[in-house]
Amino acid sequence: MTQGRSPVMQRRRLAAELQRLRGISGKTLEEVAEHLECSPAKISRIENNLVAVRIQDARELLDLYEVEDERRESLLAMVREARRKGWWSSFAGILDESTENLLSLEEDATRICVYDNSAVTPLIQTPDYTRAFLRSWTDLEADVLERRTELFQQRQQILARAEGAQLDIVLDEAALRRPVGDPEVMRRQLDRLIAESDRELLELRVMPFAEGPYQAMGFPFQIFEFISDPRVVYTELFTGGRMIETAEEVGPYLSAFDQVWARALDPAQTRDFLKTLLGIG
Repeated sequence: MTQGRSPVMQRRRLAAELQRLRGISGKTLEEVAEHLECSPAKISRIENNLVAVRIQDARELLDLYEVEDERRESLLAMVREARRKGWWSSFAGILDESTENLLSLEEDATRICVYDNSAVTPLIQTPDYTRAFLRSWTDLEADVLERRTELFQQRQQILARAEGAQLDIVLDEAALRRPVGDPEVMRRQLDRLIAESDRELLELRVMPFAEGPYQAMGFPFQIFEFISDPRVVYTELFTGGRMIETAEEVGPYLSAFDQVWARALDPAQTRDFLKTLLGIG
């Protein structure tokens, strides 16, 4: 899989590389700021991916760090890529920064591990399930609901990529028992899950009630793995999402997913369980 689909992830990589290059050069924030005739705070914001770096600032930084030839051109190309718009730019009116971060993680990941205990993950929702779910939001107008439904469906394009990500999903039984929409909506959603469970790069497992309590219970999250970047965890909050990037914080989520993955029904058992819910088992 090639790296660099997502401009947000490119900005993240670029910020880390500029920070690394300054460390190699031995220069302080103040020395770099003096060279660029700006404040040390601006350099810090660039290195911490709080602001995008302009192409001219990037050239001056690379001059200062004595980066030349192919490496220089590669980093300048990264600056240009980081400033382009992602496929989701047409949905700008309904997106917040945390959702853009989530879409960027999905776009670049080589493996996505999903645990959800309350609803079917958007990556394998049917449009009708999405609409029924979004109708429970008290502040959504009809046109916004349809735009969000379209966005959820567009996210699923990662399943059809030639060089797609491995998608490992664990759904708690509660996510399948809770009715979303009318019985026909749920039937089509369960049919979709059975169909998706045969996809080559997707493995679906169900955590049954019979397993009792477990570490991740009540705390849905996603883990994103990349070719060369550190793993990132994304957790949904009521007012947005949060990216977790430090190894110390990511570690417990890795352990929690390993546990839920091991204790959940295997793929064959999961298909049988879904068929039972449909009344065809």
